[in-house]
Amino acid sequence: MQITKIHTTGSDFLITADEAVEGSALALRLLDRHKGIGADGLILINNGKNTSVKLYLPSGSEQKMSSMALIAAAKYLYDGDCGKRVSHIEMGGEVYTVRMSVLGKRVLCAWLELPRIKPKPMEQLKYYHGIRGEVLRACFSHPRVSLYHLCGEHAVFLLESSAALKKLALRDVCTRLSEVLFYGEQLDLHFAALFGENSLVMRSWRCGEGELPSSGEGSALAAYAACESELTDASRVIVRSIGGSTCVELDGQNASVCAKCETVFYGEAM
Repeated sequence: MQITKIHTTGSDFLITADEAVEGSALALRLLDRHKGIGADGLILINNGKNTSVKLYLPSGSEQKMSSMALIAAAKYLYDGDCGKRVSHIEMGGEVYTVRMSVLGKRVLCAWLELPRIKPKPMEQLKYYHGIRGEVLRACFSHPRVSLYHLCGEHAVFLLESSAALKKLALRDVCTRLSEVLFYGEQLDLHFAALFGENSLVMRSWRCGEGELPSSGEGSALAAYAACESELTDASRVIVRSIGGSTCVELDGQNASVCAKCETVFYGEAM
């Protein structure tokens, strides 16, 4: 079985187009960083008439959407499909467009077009009252939370400074928020602060997984929330996370994210 390993911003993926594999079992075997090759996810590509991908996590479970996985898949298709710069890839029942940015024959990065951002302003009001409001104010001195639907449910917290974000005890805060503020809800949590002109720094958390090295959806939503709060005024915003930087391009409630991608390994797995 041929395996390709591709790095994106803060994440790495193993990719194969072998259709005669069982994704969950293969992920458990290959993704372990001590006993296998090691990676954040296993991408299975079906490159038939309509290209589709499935993403499996180290736990063996399937994840329905990942911006970085789609960008890695597009890089794989570009390398193996004679320089196809635009790919339309189905994942989790949605079709996404990814455009490769190329200099000569070298891929510099890839742009992923995301679905329309859906703010949920009325629902966020419930978090400011009662015990939820008490917990929110105990975690943040000036709480600002915004809720969105973008390939899943997300909450974005805008902090007063990058120093406050750096000092944030992310695990403790997210555990408390999940137990009280978002009890019974499955959301990705993103914490962002201004970091220079039209630039943000961000940390992301996914319940059951912990801190994420990067999040394309989170970057887009953090940039959108910052623009809505008039912290930025540009159509392009740089969002820095622990895995690297992501460029977000906004057009109203439409967003595209750009991330670097690089093939680092190609070989066979038994």
